[in-house]
Amino acid sequence: MEEDISPLPRSERLLFPEKVFLKLKPIISNLINTGYKPPFLVIDSFTIKRRYYEIIKLFPDFKIYYAVKANDNLDVLSVLANLGSNFEVASISEVVKLVELGVGGHRMITSNPVKPVDFIEVCRQIGINYLCIDSKEEIDKIKYVFPDAKVYIRLEIENPESAWPLSGKFGLLEDEVEDIIHYASRKKIELVGLTFHAGSQNNSIESIRKALFVSKRVFDIAKKYKINMRVLNIGGGFPIDYTEKSRNLREFSKIIYENLSMFSDYGDISLQMEPGRRIVGEAGVMVSRVIGKSFRNGENWIYLDVGVFNGLMEVIGGINYLFRTNSRKKEKVFNIGGPSCDSMDIVAKNVVLSEPDVNDLVYILSAGAYTNVYGAPFNGYRVPYVVVV
Repeated sequence: MEEDISPLPRSERLLFPEKVFLKLKPIISNLINTGYKPPFLVIDSFTIKRRYYEIIKLFPDFKIYYAVKANDNLDVLSVLANLGSNFEVASISEVVKLVELGVGGHRMITSNPVKPVDFIEVCRQIGINYLCIDSKEEIDKIKYVFPDAKVYIRLEIENPESAWPLSGKFGLLEDEVEDIIHYASRKKIELVGLTFHAGSQNNSIESIRKALFVSKRVFDIAKKYKINMRVLNIGGGFPIDYTEKSRNLREFSKIIYENLSMFSDYGDISLQMEPGRRIVGEAGVMVSRVIGKSFRNGENWIYLDVGVFNGLMEVIGGINYLFRTNSRKKEKVFNIGGPSCDSMDIVAKNVVLSEPDVNDLVYILSAGAYTNVYGAPFNGYRVPYVVVV
């Protein structure tokens, strides 16, 4: 029998955010018709729920702490709070939003290893008991303000394969850990475990494996000081689809569970994770409008009402978004600029699009994470508002 090599149906070849977009497109049209003006960010609450339950299914032994920094919109937080999610916070402002939703401090942790004193005091007052450190100075602050806190170490895990590496600014190298453990022991701080973050939009399984081996060695070092670590927090960074399909989350689950047996000597360890992008990223479609066009130095340009400074900051770090239009014109290659009078405000280059006209809509997919939260009204262009549907 001849092998069937016919292409997959179009619906099966779509990236996940394209499927989300097709679902949201009629809703977006209705919003436009009822007076909503671009730029705005539409978040699909069903996709948030789908991604949250996916993580629970693949990591049933882990406690989920949604990283609020990914998208701190109140409606987004409300959806997750109602699902039973816990939260990772880094500031008083984030805490206040959760408290307004009725989320207690026992459902929050903070993995920010450099915290203002007043934030530590707020943690003490409302019962955010798990605080992260990566320096002696942070231990001293916690000892002074919140001596009963449960403290965990942040490790630095280098991962050049992630789209947004998180090494250099935070975290302890492995050879720096013992000195900190010794210091915490002398200060009589309750050291309960560790966390690591292998980079945001991380497609590398090997970096996770390496991080777990380093974590095991840190647990062993702590044991020498009669400290029985009982918290293992694997951070976040799980990838999503942008212009290409990301690595399947099942692969991460498999490698993590295969290596958890290393910690069997430490009894009933509390397993934690802090997904942000994975939960909200693909749920968002940014709705923008073409405000200008030009042909410059042999290249086609379009200019949108949202750019690097008021919502698409991650393009600076290498994130490439999918763009879609309603145009039925011939496809051309475009550079895409933002609205501000700044030469850095370039959103993308060499993007193939059905040619839009001025005032046409351009949709930016997988825009649910690190967009509106990064935005500032530079040059007077407002940050897109958020609509959760």
